[in-house]
Amino acid sequence: MDYILTYLQDTVGLSGIIEQTTDDILKKFPLYLRHAYKYRLLKIDGYSFLLVEEIKKNKDISRTAGELKRQNKELFQHTGLSSVFVLYNQSPQMRRNMIKDRINFIIPDNQLYLPDLLISLKESNHQYYRLSEQLTPSAQLLLLFHLQVERLKDYSFKEISRKIGYSPKTITKVAEELEEKQLCQIRGTKEKKFVFEKNNKQLWLMAEPQMQSPIIKTYFTSTDADERFCKSGDMALAHYTFLADTGKKSYALYKSEFEELKAAGYWKYLDEIEGDFQIEVWKYNPALLNNNGYIDPLSLYLCYRKDRNERVEAEIKNLITDKVWSEE
Repeated sequence: MDYILTYLQDTVGLSGIIEQTTDDILKKFPLYLRHAYKYRLLKIDGYSFLLVEEIKKNKDISRTAGELKRQNKELFQHTGLSSVFVLYNQSPQMRRNMIKDRINFIIPDNQLYLPDLLISLKESNHQYYRLSEQLTPSAQLLLLFHLQVERLKDYSFKEISRKIGYSPKTITKVAEELEEKQLCQIRGTKEKKFVFEKNNKQLWLMAEPQMQSPIIKTYFTSTDADERFCKSGDMALAHYTFLADTGKKSYALYKSEFEELKAAGYWKYLDEIEGDFQIEVWKYNPALLNNNGYIDPLSLYLCYRKDRNERVEAEIKNLITDKVWSEE
């Protein structure tokens, strides 16, 4: 499998090593998985993956993204490692579904998608995105505002600055960042404006792999929140999805407001483990995206997209497909 290492080095400049899997690992797999693929250990940039190569003589076997998703979860349960599938002759629709489900895969000499390393490459159009440089919080906030609160394409940078509360200089930097990542274009000379050529759903699908969880840190306290705080966590999950309300109260606060309240002695105590109420400290201001007292649905998704609970995973995915983009 040296050609996999060569492919990674030549296309995205990553060097790694491939090792044999031990019998102890293989014995953990159910019989149908043990003989469906060739397994190796892949180590890249300090990360370890289970390299799962499709047996070439079985390359014409029809598989679905849902099947690979289930296999991916099962392999993780047995090894604790994320899998990278090496596949051949997959249809464009299959690839899109795998990307939607954030499944690591390599199709040699064709396409490379490693969301765990934040890398996406499609050789057919020579586009390579090194996504390890995630969107800055200010750029992420602006996109989420555009996608959920108010479209920003008709406003100048100065007008957007007043709406969001960032300086005109910050808005200019955000615009340059988004344009560099091909998420928007900039038009105009004196009065510059954003141009978003993609519809909201397409823009989200392009941007989401580069977005980060808004939560910096979580604290617990005995002091209940006031009306300024956005409801978050399990309360927001129960509000937006069919998951039951657990009774756990959680609130989101922008880091600057949190520090001000902390310095003013608003909370009697803050603890990292125990307390009646949970406080999430955010990288951007959740109040700007406030939806009837709750954090916005897309930020909620970003908070929970790596959750291993199958019910939570299913519900937040439904939240995106059935509610957020249902009108697109």
